[in-house]
Amino acid sequence: MFVLFKKRIAVDTSNEEISRVTTILDQNNIKYELLTKRTRGVYGSAYDARSYAGANVAMYKGSTQPTFIYMVYVKRRDYARAHEILFTC
Repeated sequence: MFVLFKKRIAVDTSNEEISRVTTILDQNNIKYELLTKRTRGVYGSAYDARSYAGANVAMYKGSTQPTFIYMVYVKRRDYARAHEILFTC
């Protein structure tokens, strides 16, 4: 995904909120790109998996799941319209 010439319109950890944002953008024919990042990196996730497997425990049982960060980007020319549609009451 190439977001160099795009502007970030929303960042959230809630998939429900990002779903709301992308649905509104779709309804208004505004193209967007969605990027997802894990707060726990590749090495951290591998370490978790190895630790839980070694102890023969269900992964993340009783603890919080690793969070994801969702970022929505729109074209710069569509930013003002998207911002008005999404965040004006």
